[in-house]
Amino acid sequence: MKQDKADKIIQKAERRAAKAAKQVEIAGKKAEAAKQKQAAKAEKKAAQAAKSAEKKAAKHTKKAEQATKKAQQAAQKAQEKKAKIAAKTAAKAVEGEEGGDGKKKKKGKKKLLLILIPVLAVAIGAGAFFFLKGGDKEEEEAPPEPIPIPLEYLLNEVPITALPVIGDEVLVYQEEVPPEPPAEPEEPPEEEVPKDGDEDAAKDDEASGEDGEEAEEEAPAAEPTEEEPGFTKILYRYEGLKNPKSLVTAYAAVMSTEDAGFSLVDETLLRIDPPEEYGESGSLLLARNVPAAEGGSASVHSLLLSWEGTNCSVLLDMPEGRVHDPKPETPPSASTRRGLSDLEAIHPSKLGLPGETMEGYEMIPQEGSVRIAGSVCMRVNIYGQGNQFAGSYFLSNDGKLYKLDEAANAVVELEWE
Repeated sequence: MKQDKADKIIQKAERRAAKAAKQVEIAGKKAEAAKQKQAAKAEKKAAQAAKSAEKKAAKHTKKAEQATKKAQQAAQKAQEKKAKIAAKTAAKAVEGEEGGDGKKKKKGKKKLLLILIPVLAVAIGAGAFFFLKGGDKEEEEAPPEPIPIPLEYLLNEVPITALPVIGDEVLVYQEEVPPEPPAEPEEPPEEEVPKDGDEDAAKDDEASGEDGEEAEEEAPAAEPTEEEPGFTKILYRYEGLKNPKSLVTAYAAVMSTEDAGFSLVDETLLRIDPPEEYGESGSLLLARNVPAAEGGSASVHSLLLSWEGTNCSVLLDMPEGRVHDPKPETPPSASTRRGLSDLEAIHPSKLGLPGETMEGYEMIPQEGSVRIAGSVCMRVNIYGQGNQFAGSYFLSNDGKLYKLDEAANAVVELEWE
């Protein structure tokens, strides 16, 4: 009996082992199939890339052949035209010799045509040259190739965290934006030519002004100063984003942390508060101060982010200036300033409190300050009998009085009088 039971256990164990071996074998086959599928996919992708490259190369070669063919046709036409003109000139010259009295006129025309032939040949050659240059220009203006999604931007060799983008469907393009050329100086106005009636007066002016002109000629001309070339901006363009608004919002929040050091600013590099909500399209400017180089002007790192639809762009620049805070508000005059003494003299009903005077209440100013409607305010807590809390009030530096409505978690302006 025991032997039968042991045999059954052994058989069961053997079946489990066989099953496990079969599962291992199946898993191995699946892994091998997946590996082959991945290799086939990579090979297919490489073949597609090679085919695409061959198509582009064939396209460029075809353009070059067409340009060469057109240039050869233009040169051939010019040669044929030149031969026709030469034959026509020779025929006219023969007719001129047979024409007797009209010999001089025909000869003169022959000379004129002989002069025009090399000029025409030069013009045709120049046209063919510019045609070939035009073909090169078309080839140079081929559409830009996308770059791998960057993890960091380099701004004047300083790494900056890039826009956090993932996905094979997103295309990224990089290009340089050269600085605008400096404005050309205005030319001085042309001197007016004197009329016939003013010739004598002009001569007198020239005679009286000879010494002055000599002095001006002796004065050395100021040498033009060479301006340093401006900073070349770098533009990154992202196409195929799913939600650029959320992406830009999160990126601006991360870059505005203390570690990143950027701030949301306006065109004058003044720090501003972020909007309550970003739109489906728009732009924002992030900037941070850069330590000024020795003998150089102060500058900032700036990131101009723009988004619309499924596209977004980041423009890197280093404009001159400093990121700064708004100027502090001018303190109000003594005549408009109100303090605790005015609060102690107010009627309790103005504060929404019972009683006829504030003598039964205790006022305790709180440390620090808060900003209400753009004004700096001091908070004062008021306690009634039995040290019972009566409410919180705010005295602003421009003479206004506010009460905290705890139920609505908002402040309400009160009237002094």
